[in-house]
Amino acid sequence: MPYRVAAPPEPEPVETDDPYVLVLRAQRRRARMVSALAALFVVGGTIEMARSGRSPRQAPMPEAARVDSARAAILGASVRAASAQSRFEAGVRDAIADAVVARPDLGACPIELPVASSLALGRPSFPLLTVQRAELTGSLPSQAVAGVLADVRRAEAHLAAGRFEEAKLYGRALDRPERFAYDVVLVMHASKQPHALSGSAYEPGAIEGQAYVYDFATGRVVCAGEVSARSSREIGYVYSDRSDTPPSLGPVARMGDAIADDIRLQTERAIVAAVRWRAGPRLQLTER
Repeated sequence: MPYRVAAPPEPEPVETDDPYVLVLRAQRRRARMVSALAALFVVGGTIEMARSGRSPRQAPMPEAARVDSARAAILGASVRAASAQSRFEAGVRDAIADAVVARPDLGACPIELPVASSLALGRPSFPLLTVQRAELTGSLPSQAVAGVLADVRRAEAHLAAGRFEEAKLYGRALDRPERFAYDVVLVMHASKQPHALSGSAYEPGAIEGQAYVYDFATGRVVCAGEVSARSSREIGYVYSDRSDTPPSLGPVARMGDAIADDIRLQTERAIVAAVRWRAGPRLQLTER
């Protein structure tokens, strides 16, 4: 019996869009991708800046501006140093003329000097100007101001060599308030420097005088005291006894260095002990 095989169904017609519609659809896809990538870059840059904590790099300062900034800092420090020196000398001379002394009844000295240490060989523990009474007619250079002026000269040398940043850093350091804190003046009534007799013997030294502590904040001497210092009875030092040792490292020279540093140390310790009280005019005793 004959049979018939069913024919496959005809395929459905494929819908085709207008070419212009396809172009618009592709452009929208590209726009969305570009927007997404831009957002990722912005977010990534923001996170990186937040992590680093850095602000956008600024343009470097022109050389002329750096020179002017360094010069301004140096000039300002020089002017302040000159003013501080003038006030220091006037304040110390006033205290000496008024013959101020330690006055325990006025209270403790408001300035506490650091304890002199034997570890700081050859270096003063605090700014100290030592003068003979006969030398008071000359200038009285503040040692604190002298330190500032030394840094001014270093800053000027950096500036002359074109090292503007170093010069500016020195200028900024000169602005620190602690650079002008206090100064100490010792007016000696009598002094005898120690003298090395040999590598094992020496003549001791002694210093007598009046110490004054000048306060830059108030512009006057705030503490005073009588100072008496003596060389130590025993002094330790190190020297070389090799045959090729230069004289500066021999026993006599090293003994001289040791006793000179010892009298400096003993003087500083005597000053610290003497200026415990505020300064004031000497009390006049009245007869009853």
